[in-house]
Amino acid sequence: MDIKKIPWGELATSALIVSIVSGLIVAYQYEVAEPFVSTVAIDGLLPFGRFFRALHFYSSQFFVLFIFIHTLVEIKKRDIRTYPPARWFVLTMTIPAAVFALFTGYVLRYDATGQSAGAIAEHLIAKVPLIGHVLDRFMIAIPNEGLNRVYLLHIILTIVLWTVGTWYHTKKPIVTKNSLISIIILTIITSLIFSAPMDEPGLNVTLIKGPWFFLAVQELLRYIPPIFAGILYPITPVVILAFLPKFKDQTSVWLFLYMWLISYVVCTIIMWLS
Repeated sequence: MDIKKIPWGELATSALIVSIVSGLIVAYQYEVAEPFVSTVAIDGLLPFGRFFRALHFYSSQFFVLFIFIHTLVEIKKRDIRTYPPARWFVLTMTIPAAVFALFTGYVLRYDATGQSAGAIAEHLIAKVPLIGHVLDRFMIAIPNEGLNRVYLLHIILTIVLWTVGTWYHTKKPIVTKNSLISIIILTIITSLIFSAPMDEPGLNVTLIKGPWFFLAVQELLRYIPPIFAGILYPITPVVILAFLPKFKDQTSVWLFLYMWLISYVVCTIIMWLS
């Protein structure tokens, strides 16, 4: 099968639709003042609650995966240098927005992984020169605001992903029946087989591993300063990708991006096996 002929954009949009619908069902029972308790209640007390939470979790994972593949495939299919730079910049920002939305979802369940992820995120954001503490106060601020800021940011990012990733990109959500049905079947089967992860807060363990897409950063944080491991390292390829149409020699750029991706995968595997 030719990977370029697979409608990755449609699949990503379909996964986002499933994520939004299932997220609305889960959000109806979610209490931001008691995040972990309400998450446990959704799984144990809400009819089909465990299924809908898993549906929201895995459809969100698929959305991030498909939007990343869609971006790479589109780059290979066309000459990006002919793309309007401003439009390309906005579209590429959907990738970090999608990852951050997924990250806030991990924090919102506020189990051991969520608490650890939130604490690390605050620590890293605070390391941003000049504006770090302002950004933390505006975006997260868990010690002062609980998860109110994180919950609002999760909602805002979802709206941004819908408006930018569909209406701004295609002028209308282009989703065929086959793509939507395929994603619905895929996410339902996955949700029936695998429950959405959740562990108890305050676990007495040496190392709590964060979300799968955060493992490489978590591994590097053990060896190098946070400003490099948690900020410059992950943001560098995003910046390069955003300004890709402006590079004349794209061979060197792609070599750097491939080397970065290899290093990220290697660090992820090391952290996963530790």
